[in-house]
Amino acid sequence: MVATTRRRPNVNITSLIDVLFLLLTFFLVTTSFIEQSALKVELPSMENADRLQREKSFILNVSASGEMAYNGEPVSEGALRGILTSTSNQVDAGGGLVLRADQGLPYGDVMRILDLIKGAGVKRFIIATEDAQP
Repeated sequence: MVATTRRRPNVNITSLIDVLFLLLTFFLVTTSFIEQSALKVELPSMENADRLQREKSFILNVSASGEMAYNGEPVSEGALRGILTSTSNQVDAGGGLVLRADQGLPYGDVMRILDLIKGAGVKRFIIATEDAQP
């Protein structure tokens, strides 16, 4: 009897690894990393909210204590009024202004900020909320 040795198939996965690293690099480079908030803000929840379209949005964060950050930079109310007045056309042409007010912020403060936004001439703005948990 002659002993026959059966060769196992050799699978070369080098090409597969190259493609996987290429895809990983592609997704890392094309993904936009957006810092949501410079302040800790707990958004109120809402069941029937519309989804925000991924456009260039200007973000105003307001904490429960009333601290404000515009696009990640701390800002006072007076400075915010000036910034919004001078950039209202850019804000409206972009994705609009996203107001991220903490759920612990008093209603009167939210209304004062909305009045400031409207008074600065911003026409496109939304109030951010979280999805309600079932």
